[in-house]
Amino acid sequence: MWKVLCLLTVAALVGPSIQRAPVLITVNHSEGKPGDLSQSAFADYVNWWQNIIGIINHTEEPAAEPPVTPIDQSTCTPCTCGALGKKNRIVGGAPTYMHQYPWMAMLTYKGKFYCGATVINHKYVMTAAHCVHGFEAKNIGVRLLEHDRSNTEEAKHIDFKVVRVIKHKGYSPTSYNNDIALLRMETDGVEFGPNTGIHPVCLPTEGKSFAGYEGVITGWGAKKQGGSSSQVLHEVYVPIMSNDDCKKTEYDEKRITANMMCAGYPEGKKDSCQGDSGGPMHIANNTAYHIVGVVSWGEGCAQANRPGVYSRVNRYLNWVANHTVDACPCTNVYTPPE
Repeated sequence: MWKVLCLLTVAALVGPSIQRAPVLITVNHSEGKPGDLSQSAFADYVNWWQNIIGIINHTEEPAAEPPVTPIDQSTCTPCTCGALGKKNRIVGGAPTYMHQYPWMAMLTYKGKFYCGATVINHKYVMTAAHCVHGFEAKNIGVRLLEHDRSNTEEAKHIDFKVVRVIKHKGYSPTSYNNDIALLRMETDGVEFGPNTGIHPVCLPTEGKSFAGYEGVITGWGAKKQGGSSSQVLHEVYVPIMSNDDCKKTEYDEKRITANMMCAGYPEGKKDSCQGDSGGPMHIANNTAYHIVGVVSWGEGCAQANRPGVYSRVNRYLNWVANHTVDACPCTNVYTPPE
């Protein structure tokens, strides 16, 4: 799936000259920062660092987190989660309608797109830990209502600064276990509803495996392995596998933990890809969309017997609740009119 590591995308441009090396393993689905470096060269550089040198010494150290005051939930305005903006009309994927997925967020690093994220309440987005590992909050931005990155006249997006990065303490940059993070936007609360067109996604049911469900992945990632990122938000549908079946693929079964889930076709063809990192994999549960996975890692893009691997969101529901006490939860699940 993804050949570039978020934590290295800036280093490749401001660090020492590039030394080409064989690609040993492909991990992550994050988009490289713009520059003169080709994607293939950048992939080689990333893998050279990761496999030969090991874990990178980051120059950015997270600032001390500001104190969090729990919100008085009696002051919260009721909101509805999981409602699509419009009906349907990513490797192997199709373009979405504008604001079809009204919780979709784009992460920017110093103004440039590099990862996806998902609105889960009026102050927080969920993403992958590898998208923020080693980055300071001041350099990360969250953009909502983006659709076509090449069309500045299409719709007005909204940009937020990030005031807090909450990376799971159990995250491993080598195994990608616990690859999940929350970003607190600099806002008193994003307005949801028809006035803005923004709605949060629903959180999933605890304890369910979702094996056999059809997953829907959305992102601006590449539409083919080694390709450039998409200008328009795309969607792709893939079957969710059981972890037992995932362990029977080309992956070493020890790499697939209970905190992960896999999705894809045995023959490949459809998948998430570089640039999709941190974005959501949803299911439509009784027509309300729930985020069940966060795009995490994989080998290649849409390769046979190498499914995409996602952080299993329902393993982190208590963690999410404990780290978003200053936000209004959105618990009214969308029910379509009869």
